[in-house]
Amino acid sequence: MIWCAIGDSFTYLNDHLDETGYRVEKGYISRVCDKIPGLTVNNMGINGSTTEDWLSVEIPKADLYTILLGTNDWHRHIPVGTKENFEKAEVGTILGNLGNLVERIREKTSVAPIIIMNPVERGDFVYIEDPTNHAHGSYAPDGGQWLSDIADSIFGACRGDKIYPVNLHQLCGFNQKNIVHFKKLKRNGTYEELQYPDYVDVPYNPLEDEYPYPKEAAFMTYDGLHPSDQGCEIIADILAETLKNILK
Repeated sequence: MIWCAIGDSFTYLNDHLDETGYRVEKGYISRVCDKIPGLTVNNMGINGSTTEDWLSVEIPKADLYTILLGTNDWHRHIPVGTKENFEKAEVGTILGNLGNLVERIREKTSVAPIIIMNPVERGDFVYIEDPTNHAHGSYAPDGGQWLSDIADSIFGACRGDKIYPVNLHQLCGFNQKNIVHFKKLKRNGTYEELQYPDYVDVPYNPLEDEYPYPKEAAFMTYDGLHPSDQGCEIIADILAETLKNILK
């Protein structure tokens, strides 16, 4: 069975563990394959991608599709849209773009299951390979939108014939308390291991300060955004259980 995995960095990093600084030993896709033998994966994950980026991507034929997008749309202020946007595949919103993606999958196959997952909560992201690439967590809105509202909208709207929504946002249990154990920041000239919400208003200077997430800071994520081995295992458990139920 050919599995076409569509997504952003959560999906992409499965095959690029070097870009996690080897903080992750195995991504969620590989973990699903361990749980369900016989899957051949076409990992199409695009690092940093939004739903808009997928409007021009050629979609291959496969027996199964998964989609995990939305967190970068939130950060780039793409409006969420409506269920009608999804059903009519009207591009320009998150839901409309996802509807367009589903429509193009259906041009390749009318019978393959399509699993659409929603994004999980995120903390303050600091890219391990380039600390100047950083963004605040979903404890605050971005562009007037809450990530949780986007997740709820995707789960509520993206469903239909052989379209299976999976509420990762709720089921995974990522929250501001467990995204990382702490964020190491300099306060009053001294580094402190600050837990949420104590680190929220403490400034971070990527050009001068130490990387704020040493290995021992990892919890559900290793960098405030991307899942650690623990986070990947939770995602894989949920997705594998969904696949088993569908493939019955």
